[in-house]
Amino acid sequence: MQKIRFGLSLDGQRGWHPRDSLGESTVGPLGMLGLLELQLGLVRVMPSQAERVVQMRACLQMACHERRFYARSFQADELGTAATLLAWRDQWFEHGWDGRLPVRADGRLRDMVEVEELARGQVAPGVGERLTEVLAALHERTPQIDSIELVDPLDAFPLAWRRVLERLPISLAPAKLPSAEPGTVLAALQAGLLQSQLGETPTPVAWRNDGSVRIVQAQTRLSGAQWLAHRIRQASPDHVVVAERDGSMLDAALDALDLPRLGLSEPSPYRPTLQLLPLVMRLMWQPLDFHALLQFLSHPVHPLEPFARRRIAEKVADAPGIGGQGWAAMLEDINAHYGDRAADVRRAIDEWINHRRFSAQEGAPLTVLYERVARVAEYFRDRLTDEDEARRAGWLAGHRQAMAVQQAIGSLIDQGVGAIRPEALDKLVVQATSRGSANPLLGAQAGAQACVTDPAAMVEPFDEVLWWNLAAVPLVPPYPWSPGEITVLRQSGVELPDTHALLLRQASGWLVPVLHARRTLTLVLPPAGEEVHPVWLLLSGILANAEVETAEGVLTAAPKAGQTVTVDHLPLPVRRRWWQLPDGVTIPWPESMSFTSLEQLLFNPYQWMLNYPARLRSSALLCLPDDFRLLGNLAHRVVEQLYQAPGSVDWTRERVLDWFDTHLDAIIDEEGAVLLMPGKRAELESFRLRFRASLPHLHAALHGAGASSIEPEAVLEGEVSLGRLTGSADLLLTLAGGDQAIVDMKWAGEKKYRQKLATLSHVQLAIYARLVALRTGSWPQVGYYILRKGEMLTTSAGLFPGVRAVDPPEGTSTALLWERVRETWAWRKAQVEAGAIELVFDGLEPTEASAPPEDALPIEPLDPRYNPFVCLAGWEE
Repeated sequence: MQKIRFGLSLDGQRGWHPRDSLGESTVGPLGMLGLLELQLGLVRVMPSQAERVVQMRACLQMACHERRFYARSFQADELGTAATLLAWRDQWFEHGWDGRLPVRADGRLRDMVEVEELARGQVAPGVGERLTEVLAALHERTPQIDSIELVDPLDAFPLAWRRVLERLPISLAPAKLPSAEPGTVLAALQAGLLQSQLGETPTPVAWRNDGSVRIVQAQTRLSGAQWLAHRIRQASPDHVVVAERDGSMLDAALDALDLPRLGLSEPSPYRPTLQLLPLVMRLMWQPLDFHALLQFLSHPVHPLEPFARRRIAEKVADAPGIGGQGWAAMLEDINAHYGDRAADVRRAIDEWINHRRFSAQEGAPLTVLYERVARVAEYFRDRLTDEDEARRAGWLAGHRQAMAVQQAIGSLIDQGVGAIRPEALDKLVVQATSRGSANPLLGAQAGAQACVTDPAAMVEPFDEVLWWNLAAVPLVPPYPWSPGEITVLRQSGVELPDTHALLLRQASGWLVPVLHARRTLTLVLPPAGEEVHPVWLLLSGILANAEVETAEGVLTAAPKAGQTVTVDHLPLPVRRRWWQLPDGVTIPWPESMSFTSLEQLLFNPYQWMLNYPARLRSSALLCLPDDFRLLGNLAHRVVEQLYQAPGSVDWTRERVLDWFDTHLDAIIDEEGAVLLMPGKRAELESFRLRFRASLPHLHAALHGAGASSIEPEAVLEGEVSLGRLTGSADLLLTLAGGDQAIVDMKWAGEKKYRQKLATLSHVQLAIYARLVALRTGSWPQVGYYILRKGEMLTTSAGLFPGVRAVDPPEGTSTALLWERVRETWAWRKAQVEAGAIELVFDGLEPTEASAPPEDALPIEPLDPRYNPFVCLAGWEE
């Protein structure tokens, strides 16, 4: 025989003292229902909530016509409407509904009765219907239960529960009485609370700091959690923690002190294994969501091989699109890496990424989605034998989610549904995910004391009660039915409790921890400005001039032995102009350099040192390019492909525009498909119109310069006095007579690059020009083309017809600029070899050593937005 303690708030709680017992249980409604069904032989495999919603949807659809009250909502959101009406139905059954209403019922109630005629036997039973089956079984069988002690009054239970309990040996728990020792502030406070429960005006309690009540407030929840964790370490062994919200923060604070976690981490739908299926589903739609694709490729739970998904992610982050030369080159890298396994890896890529997609307006075929979800379920099923308990729990959660969605989709197929749109599919996945999954690594640990997340679940007195974060909590919501509908439901036997009565019960449950505190009650208030818990509003009205401590006060108070330790303040390193390397430390000189590395060495040596010799790398997290970089990359790719076309240098303006109109969409698909996503169309069309006007200007300028050939992305390299230099010129022109010119394309920055030419600081062009001169024996002419505005900038008068040249300083040339680069490089090289590393920032005063030689370049700070090591330079005083 079994003894049971049963209450409405006890599922998943630990509001009582652990003790060795056999045949004794403390359970809530779900636990009690499971015990009864087990002993009465009513155990069954229960479908997921998503499956029940789909079943309800079929009934609503069969009963639906234009006069149904739910018709318009159902048309907009079938599954959401089904979930709401299923919750209505479940609530009514739990409170005594038998599926029928009086003949005079009309409107929504009449519609629900007619839907119920279809749902009866078609929708898997909820708690109320299961209790009806239990009641029927109790007429024939008797469970092995000796006694049931009800924590809550019998009339607090829904009618379906009362009918079951009336056939069982029940008794009521003793009334909740003050537990504190008489004469203490806590005892007086408890007496005042009992007066308020009886509807009387509570007697004010004069505050005395007798240690029985302690009230603490922190400036942040984090500091409040840390304070309480320290208090728990010193608390009586007989204590209980009340944590209605933000319990995971308290658990983290306990973990930091090497104290047992209480298991307050809540289930989350954002566990890694529960994120895979939603991401897979988001990839089914056209246009492809590249944010979702990058998340899918970067996710730790993944069906693709690591190297393959890493390479695809890098390609997508650089040029968001599928197909084209970049995609083909990436696939060749994958083939070379996997060798004999390459064919299998390529098939997996096609299956998970490069597959057919569907229009959001028309919807995706359910048969295709069913197969896709089945593959996800298979992926998780193959890992259910993992020996690691934590990983196995994650695989199991993902498998359950996928199976629930698969079953729901299968039911929709059985109902004759052919396709589903993205909103409905997202709803289906959310319903299958429910509250999510708990982290098995954050459960309660050995030695954890009693703890409740519902104050009413504290069913026994404790010496010490610690209530964490007394912030506002949701109140009992009002019913979604009109007073007339509620009256009809009650006349039909549906005993819906009055909302006022529910609020009183909720308030009564809040008082339980205070009444069950025997020696000490500790309350941790939320930070100032946040809405407080109704309990504190009541307590502060009874306690006169209550003293509220500050959690941060311990930081300014004198150290206490065994509790606090003074830590010497260690300031952050101050940013200074020079770093000096220790004696004996040398920096290896690079075998080759590019413009990017050379620019950092010349203008901000510390950035070059950390980036190249030290090889520090920023986070490996990838993200899609910002709009500025994306549009610039696309424009570069358009120009590159245009001049790769045979004979394009001699095309007319009309033919260039025809080529542009024909090829732009393919280039967008391959490298800028993020512009096809919702909300980006206006930006795409703006780019199309703007660049369609700019491209003919570029072509006309190049054609007018007499270019006989145009080489896009020309690879340049050579040995110079600096060492080996490499680079890639955007456009290398061969002019009539054999002379050459270099054009570097920029998306924007007309003012900036005009200034570079005017002040002889176009270092990038000088480096490329030197590499060309090594090959041809003569210096090429140089210029910038601003793609966004369609403007050519050059110092060469007459090179491009109709272009006014920028006047450089008199007596200067690109060759002279190169000599300045050499002088600056030699100066920096000597400094680096001596261990002196300069930091160049605005506001950081230069020293005498910062002054470059007379023939060197003037030193200007680089844009800090492109410096990932800004914080490593130190902080301003």
